[in-house]
Amino acid sequence: MDLEYKQRISLYLDKETVEKMDNAIKKYDYRSRNDFVSSAVDNLIADKLLGENDTVISDKLSRAIAEMSEKQTLQIAKSMFRYAVEMELIVRMFSEALDFTPAELEEMRKEAVRNVRRTRGKVRLDDLFKRRDTQSL
Repeated sequence: MDLEYKQRISLYLDKETVEKMDNAIKKYDYRSRNDFVSSAVDNLIADKLLGENDTVISDKLSRAIAEMSEKQTLQIAKSMFRYAVEMELIVRMFSEALDFTPAELEEMRKEAVRNVRRTRGKVRLDDLFKRRDTQSL
């Protein structure tokens, strides 16, 4: 631990929260309570900043990618390329069939961000159609 870049703080949590934290530390393989709290604070700040601007994702993603092996990075790049092709196809279909104002598009983008965050990226287009969620489209 490089103490030059660290600062000790006092933190009081209720016992139930500490128990939940200790369980999460074991479940998700954190090294320590300090590591867990530091990660939680970083993620909370990133989530709050995400509402202000979308560059936080790039910073978090670039740090995670830097820690991956070349093989893992290549697999992710291939998957992202395939995903981008499918998204391009969907966007082209909608843009040729529908006409939205810039304000409508911005509101749909905000709703899409909320849906992806809420579902951790598991939003399925067919589910949106099934429930006739035209507000999110």
